[in-house]
Amino acid sequence: MAILGNMFGKGGGKAAEKVIVTEPKLFSILDSQEAYFRYLYPRDTELPLTIPQKLVVEMVKTSLQKKEVRNKAVPRLPTVIPKLLRSLRDPDSSARDYVEIINKDPVMSAAVLKLANSVYFNPIGKRIDDIEPAVVKLGINGIRSVLSAAVMQPIIQKDSAYFSQSGQRMWHHSLSCAVACELIAEHRDIEKFKVYVMGLVHDIGKTTVFSELCKQFKKNGENVKPGYNAFVPLMKVLAPAVSYWVAKDWDLPKEVCTALAEQTNIQAGNKVSPYAELLCHANIAAECYVTIRHQNVHLADNILEELKLPKDLYERLDQLSKDV
Repeated sequence: MAILGNMFGKGGGKAAEKVIVTEPKLFSILDSQEAYFRYLYPRDTELPLTIPQKLVVEMVKTSLQKKEVRNKAVPRLPTVIPKLLRSLRDPDSSARDYVEIINKDPVMSAAVLKLANSVYFNPIGKRIDDIEPAVVKLGINGIRSVLSAAVMQPIIQKDSAYFSQSGQRMWHHSLSCAVACELIAEHRDIEKFKVYVMGLVHDIGKTTVFSELCKQFKKNGENVKPGYNAFVPLMKVLAPAVSYWVAKDWDLPKEVCTALAEQTNIQAGNKVSPYAELLCHANIAAECYVTIRHQNVHLADNILEELKLPKDLYERLDQLSKDV
Protein backbone atom coordinates (compact mmCIF):
# COMPACT_ATOMS: atom_id res chain seq x y z
CA MET A 1 0.00 0.00 0.00
CA ALA A 2 1.65 3.24 -1.17
CA ILE A 3 0.27 5.41 1.62
CA LEU A 4 2.08 3.37 4.25
CA GLY A 5 5.36 3.95 2.43
CA ASN A 6 8.50 2.92 4.23
CA MET A 7 6.92 3.17 7.66
CA PHE A 8 6.44 -0.59 7.72
CA GLY A 9 10.14 -0.80 8.54
CA LYS A 10 9.31 0.75 11.92
CA GLY A 11 6.72 -1.89 12.70
CA GLY A 12 8.71 -3.45 15.50
CA GLY A 13 10.90 -6.09 13.89
CA LYS A 14 10.50 -9.18 11.76
CA ALA A 15 8.41 -12.09 12.89
CA ALA A 16 10.29 -15.30 13.54
CA GLU A 17 7.89 -17.24 11.32
CA LYS A 18 5.49 -16.54 8.49
CA VAL A 19 2.24 -18.19 7.50
CA ILE A 20 0.33 -18.05 4.22
CA VAL A 21 -2.96 -16.15 4.27
CA THR A 22 -6.02 -18.14 3.21
CA GLU A 23 -9.51 -16.88 2.39
CA PRO A 24 -12.90 -18.57 1.86
CA LYS A 25 -13.50 -19.74 -1.73
CA LEU A 26 -16.98 -18.24 -2.03
CA PHE A 27 -16.51 -15.11 0.08
CA SER A 28 -13.12 -13.45 -0.31
CA ILE A 29 -11.41 -10.92 1.95
CA LEU A 30 -12.58 -8.16 -0.41
CA ASP A 31 -16.14 -9.56 -0.48
CA SER A 32 -16.23 -9.50 3.30
CA GLN A 33 -14.87 -5.95 3.45
CA GLU A 34 -17.39 -4.64 0.93
CA ALA A 35 -20.33 -6.36 2.67
CA TYR A 36 -19.28 -4.74 5.94
CA PHE A 37 -19.07 -1.26 4.38
CA ARG A 38 -22.55 -1.77 2.89
CA TYR A 39 -23.73 -2.67 6.39
CA LEU A 40 -22.32 0.64 7.71
CA TYR A 41 -23.47 2.76 4.77
CA PRO A 42 -26.50 1.40 2.85
CA ARG A 43 -26.82 1.69 -0.94
CA ASP A 44 -29.43 4.41 -0.69
CA THR A 45 -26.67 6.75 0.55
CA GLU A 46 -24.56 6.18 -2.58
CA LEU A 47 -24.65 9.75 -3.92
CA PRO A 48 -21.93 11.40 -6.07
CA LEU A 49 -19.58 13.69 -4.15
CA THR A 50 -20.00 17.44 -4.48
CA ILE A 51 -16.92 19.56 -5.20
CA PRO A 52 -16.68 20.76 -1.55
CA GLN A 53 -16.96 17.16 -0.34
CA LYS A 54 -14.12 16.11 -2.65
CA LEU A 55 -11.96 18.85 -1.17
CA VAL A 56 -12.78 17.71 2.36
CA VAL A 57 -11.87 14.09 1.52
CA GLU A 58 -8.49 15.16 0.06
CA MET A 59 -7.78 17.38 3.06
CA VAL A 60 -8.49 14.58 5.56
CA LYS A 61 -6.44 12.12 3.50
CA THR A 62 -3.42 14.41 3.68
CA SER A 63 -3.82 15.60 7.26
CA LEU A 64 -4.16 12.20 8.95
CA GLN A 65 -0.74 11.19 7.64
CA LYS A 66 0.75 13.76 10.04
CA LYS A 67 1.36 12.61 13.60
CA GLU A 68 0.45 15.97 15.12
CA VAL A 69 -2.98 15.81 13.47
CA ARG A 70 -3.56 12.21 14.62
CA ASN A 71 -2.60 13.19 18.15
CA LYS A 72 -5.46 15.70 18.12
CA ALA A 73 -7.90 13.38 16.33
CA VAL A 74 -7.25 10.29 18.48
CA PRO A 75 -7.16 10.45 22.29
CA ARG A 76 -4.03 9.24 24.01
CA LEU A 77 -4.09 5.56 24.90
CA PRO A 78 -5.56 5.18 28.39
CA THR A 79 -2.68 4.34 30.74
CA VAL A 80 -4.52 1.25 31.96
CA ILE A 81 -3.89 -0.57 28.65
CA PRO A 82 -0.06 -0.51 28.94
CA LYS A 83 -0.44 -1.53 32.59
CA LEU A 84 -2.56 -4.51 31.56
CA LEU A 85 -0.10 -5.50 28.83
CA ARG A 86 2.82 -5.24 31.27
CA SER A 87 0.91 -7.37 33.76
CA LEU A 88 1.15 -10.29 31.32
CA ARG A 89 4.85 -10.46 32.17
CA ASP A 90 4.32 -9.91 35.90
CA PRO A 91 3.78 -13.15 37.82
CA ASP A 92 2.94 -11.11 40.92
CA SER A 93 0.03 -9.30 39.26
CA SER A 94 -3.06 -9.76 41.44
CA ALA A 95 -6.77 -9.11 41.49
CA ARG A 96 -6.21 -6.36 44.07
CA ASP A 97 -4.15 -4.38 41.50
CA TYR A 98 -7.13 -4.31 39.15
CA VAL A 99 -9.62 -3.39 41.86
CA GLU A 100 -7.48 -0.36 42.73
CA ILE A 101 -7.21 0.71 39.08
CA ILE A 102 -10.95 0.48 38.48
CA ASN A 103 -12.10 2.05 41.76
CA LYS A 104 -10.17 5.24 40.99
CA ASP A 105 -12.55 6.08 38.13
CA PRO A 106 -16.36 6.02 38.66
CA VAL A 107 -17.06 6.10 34.91
CA MET A 108 -14.73 3.17 34.34
CA SER A 109 -16.29 1.32 37.28
CA ALA A 110 -19.75 1.68 35.75
CA ALA A 111 -18.52 0.51 32.34
CA VAL A 112 -16.74 -2.49 33.84
CA LEU A 113 -19.82 -3.53 35.82
CA LYS A 114 -22.01 -3.23 32.73
CA LEU A 115 -19.70 -5.51 30.73
CA ALA A 116 -19.16 -7.85 33.68
CA ASN A 117 -22.94 -8.40 33.83
CA SER A 118 -23.31 -9.08 30.11
CA VAL A 119 -24.25 -12.58 28.97
CA TYR A 120 -20.88 -13.13 27.32
CA PHE A 121 -18.75 -12.27 30.36
CA ASN A 122 -21.26 -13.52 32.95
CA PRO A 123 -23.19 -16.44 31.39
CA ILE A 124 -24.57 -17.68 34.74
CA GLY A 125 -26.36 -14.36 35.14
CA LYS A 126 -25.93 -13.74 38.87
CA ARG A 127 -25.88 -9.95 39.23
CA ILE A 128 -22.51 -8.36 40.10
CA ASP A 129 -22.84 -4.97 41.81
CA ASP A 130 -19.32 -4.29 43.12
CA ILE A 131 -15.89 -4.23 41.51
CA GLU A 132 -14.17 -6.63 43.92
CA PRO A 133 -16.60 -9.55 43.34
CA ALA A 134 -16.51 -8.71 39.62
CA VAL A 135 -12.75 -9.20 39.59
CA VAL A 136 -13.03 -12.40 41.62
CA LYS A 137 -15.84 -13.71 39.38
CA LEU A 138 -14.15 -12.94 36.08
CA GLY A 139 -10.63 -13.85 37.08
CA ILE A 140 -7.46 -12.06 36.01
CA ASN A 141 -7.86 -12.86 32.31
CA GLY A 142 -11.53 -11.94 32.25
CA ILE A 143 -11.06 -8.63 34.04
CA ARG A 144 -8.21 -7.69 31.69
CA SER A 145 -10.57 -8.14 28.75
CA VAL A 146 -13.50 -6.33 30.38
CA LEU A 147 -11.32 -3.45 31.55
CA SER A 148 -9.72 -3.04 28.12
CA ALA A 149 -13.12 -2.96 26.44
CA ALA A 150 -14.47 -0.47 28.98
CA VAL A 151 -11.64 2.03 28.45
CA MET A 152 -11.54 1.63 24.65
CA GLN A 153 -15.28 1.98 23.99
CA PRO A 154 -15.45 5.81 24.17
CA ILE A 155 -12.43 6.06 21.87
CA ILE A 156 -13.90 3.74 19.23
CA GLN A 157 -17.61 4.52 19.47
CA LYS A 158 -17.87 8.04 18.07
CA ASP A 159 -21.17 9.86 17.58
CA SER A 160 -22.01 11.08 14.10
CA ALA A 161 -24.31 13.79 12.84
CA TYR A 162 -24.91 11.77 9.67
CA PHE A 163 -25.14 8.06 10.52
CA SER A 164 -26.42 7.58 14.05
CA GLN A 165 -25.78 3.82 14.11
CA SER A 166 -22.32 3.74 12.54
CA GLY A 167 -20.36 4.50 15.71
CA GLN A 168 -22.19 1.79 17.67
CA ARG A 169 -21.78 -0.69 14.82
CA MET A 170 -18.04 -0.02 14.50
CA TRP A 171 -17.61 -0.39 18.25
CA HIS A 172 -19.53 -3.66 18.34
CA HIS A 173 -17.51 -4.97 15.40
CA SER A 174 -14.26 -4.10 17.19
CA LEU A 175 -15.40 -5.90 20.33
CA SER A 176 -16.58 -8.90 18.27
CA CYS A 177 -13.25 -9.02 16.47
CA ALA A 178 -11.41 -8.89 19.80
CA VAL A 179 -13.45 -11.81 21.14
CA ALA A 180 -12.95 -13.74 17.88
CA CYS A 181 -9.18 -13.11 18.14
CA GLU A 182 -9.20 -14.46 21.69
CA LEU A 183 -11.21 -17.57 20.75
CA ILE A 184 -8.99 -18.32 17.74
CA ALA A 185 -5.83 -17.78 19.81
CA GLU A 186 -6.93 -20.63 22.10
CA HIS A 187 -6.57 -22.97 19.10
CA ARG A 188 -3.33 -21.50 17.73
CA ASP A 189 -1.12 -21.22 20.80
CA ILE A 190 -0.92 -17.41 20.63
CA GLU A 191 -1.09 -15.02 23.60
CA LYS A 192 -4.82 -14.40 24.11
CA PHE A 193 -4.88 -11.01 25.77
CA LYS A 194 -2.42 -9.43 23.35
CA VAL A 195 -4.54 -10.44 20.35
CA TYR A 196 -7.69 -9.35 22.20
CA VAL A 197 -6.25 -5.83 22.40
CA MET A 198 -5.21 -6.13 18.75
CA GLY A 199 -8.81 -6.91 17.80
CA LEU A 200 -10.10 -3.97 19.83
CA VAL A 201 -7.80 -1.45 18.11
CA HIS A 202 -7.64 -2.95 14.60
CA ASP A 203 -10.30 -0.59 13.21
CA ILE A 204 -9.22 2.57 15.02
CA GLY A 205 -8.29 3.82 11.54
CA LYS A 206 -11.88 3.49 10.31
CA THR A 207 -13.15 5.25 13.42
CA THR A 208 -10.64 8.06 13.02
CA VAL A 209 -11.27 8.60 9.30
CA PHE A 210 -15.03 8.50 9.88
CA SER A 211 -14.85 10.94 12.79
CA GLU A 212 -12.58 13.41 10.98
CA LEU A 213 -14.69 13.35 7.82
CA CYS A 214 -17.87 13.95 9.85
CA LYS A 215 -16.24 16.87 11.65
CA GLN A 216 -15.01 18.49 8.44
CA PHE A 217 -18.26 17.90 6.53
CA LYS A 218 -20.12 19.55 9.42
CA LYS A 219 -17.78 22.55 9.30
CA ASN A 220 -18.36 22.75 5.56
CA GLY A 221 -22.04 23.50 6.24
CA GLU A 222 -23.44 21.91 3.06
CA ASN A 223 -27.06 20.80 2.87
CA VAL A 224 -26.05 17.64 0.99
CA LYS A 225 -25.76 14.72 3.39
CA PRO A 226 -22.54 12.75 2.77
CA GLY A 227 -23.02 9.04 2.10
CA TYR A 228 -21.21 5.87 1.05
CA ASN A 229 -19.02 7.58 -1.56
CA ALA A 230 -17.97 10.26 0.89
CA PHE A 231 -16.72 7.80 3.52
CA VAL A 232 -15.87 4.39 2.08
CA PRO A 233 -13.30 5.06 -0.70
CA LEU A 234 -11.05 6.97 1.73
CA MET A 235 -11.56 4.37 4.46
CA LYS A 236 -10.43 1.63 2.07
CA VAL A 237 -7.28 3.53 1.14
CA LEU A 238 -6.31 5.15 4.41
CA ALA A 239 -7.91 3.42 7.42
CA PRO A 240 -5.58 0.36 7.63
CA ALA A 241 -2.52 2.63 7.58
CA VAL A 242 -4.03 4.94 10.21
CA SER A 243 -4.66 1.93 12.47
CA TYR A 244 -0.99 1.01 12.17
CA TRP A 245 0.20 4.59 12.75
CA VAL A 246 -2.00 4.98 15.82
CA ALA A 247 -0.74 1.65 17.22
CA LYS A 248 2.81 2.95 16.75
CA ASP A 249 1.88 6.31 18.29
CA TRP A 250 0.48 4.37 21.25
CA ASP A 251 3.60 2.19 21.48
CA LEU A 252 1.62 -1.06 21.37
CA PRO A 253 3.55 -4.37 21.31
CA LYS A 254 5.65 -4.99 18.19
CA GLU A 255 3.63 -8.10 17.21
CA VAL A 256 0.45 -6.00 17.16
CA CYS A 257 2.03 -3.15 15.18
CA THR A 258 3.50 -5.53 12.62
CA ALA A 259 0.17 -7.37 12.22
CA LEU A 260 -1.66 -4.08 11.67
CA ALA A 261 0.94 -2.98 9.11
CA GLU A 262 0.41 -6.26 7.27
CA GLN A 263 -3.36 -5.61 7.08
CA THR A 264 -2.70 -2.71 4.69
CA ASN A 265 -2.15 -5.18 1.86
CA ILE A 266 -3.67 -8.38 3.20
CA GLN A 267 -4.66 -10.89 0.52
CA ALA A 268 -4.72 -14.63 -0.04
CA GLY A 269 -1.28 -16.08 -0.70
CA ASN A 270 0.63 -13.42 1.23
CA LYS A 271 3.21 -14.59 3.75
CA VAL A 272 2.51 -12.77 7.01
CA SER A 273 3.04 -13.07 10.74
CA PRO A 274 0.76 -15.46 12.69
CA TYR A 275 -0.78 -12.44 14.42
CA ALA A 276 -1.68 -10.88 11.06
CA GLU A 277 -3.29 -14.07 9.75
CA LEU A 278 -5.25 -14.49 12.98
CA LEU A 279 -6.50 -10.89 12.78
CA CYS A 280 -7.48 -11.30 9.13
CA HIS A 281 -9.54 -14.42 9.90
CA ALA A 282 -11.10 -12.95 13.05
CA ASN A 283 -12.08 -9.85 11.10
CA ILE A 284 -13.70 -11.89 8.32
CA ALA A 285 -15.67 -13.88 10.90
CA ALA A 286 -16.81 -10.73 12.74
CA GLU A 287 -17.82 -9.07 9.47
CA CYS A 288 -19.68 -12.16 8.24
CA TYR A 289 -21.46 -12.37 11.58
CA VAL A 290 -23.27 -9.06 10.95
CA THR A 291 -23.59 -9.23 7.15
CA ILE A 292 -24.32 -12.69 5.74
CA ARG A 293 -24.96 -15.02 8.64
CA HIS A 294 -28.63 -14.10 8.96
CA GLN A 295 -29.11 -14.32 5.19
CA ASN A 296 -27.11 -17.45 4.39
CA VAL A 297 -26.31 -19.61 7.41
CA HIS A 298 -24.78 -22.36 5.28
CA LEU A 299 -22.27 -19.98 3.66
CA ALA A 300 -21.44 -18.39 7.02
CA ASP A 301 -20.77 -21.81 8.57
CA ASN A 302 -18.65 -22.84 5.57
CA ILE A 303 -16.49 -19.77 6.10
CA LEU A 304 -15.68 -20.90 9.65
CA GLU A 305 -14.91 -24.39 8.39
CA GLU A 306 -12.66 -23.24 5.54
CA LEU A 307 -10.68 -20.93 7.80
CA LYS A 308 -10.43 -23.64 10.49
CA LEU A 309 -12.07 -21.38 13.08
CA PRO A 310 -13.94 -22.54 16.21
CA LYS A 311 -17.35 -23.95 15.23
CA ASP A 312 -19.09 -22.14 18.09
CA LEU A 313 -17.62 -18.73 17.22
CA TYR A 314 -20.93 -17.24 16.00
CA GLU A 315 -22.74 -18.58 19.06
CA ARG A 316 -20.19 -16.87 21.30
CA LEU A 317 -20.74 -13.64 19.39
CA ASP A 318 -24.51 -14.11 19.87
CA GLN A 319 -23.88 -13.97 23.62
CA LEU A 320 -21.85 -10.82 23.14
CA SER A 321 -24.64 -9.18 21.11
CA LYS A 322 -27.38 -9.60 23.68
CA ASP A 323 -26.58 -6.66 25.90
CA VAL A 324 -23.17 -5.18 25.02
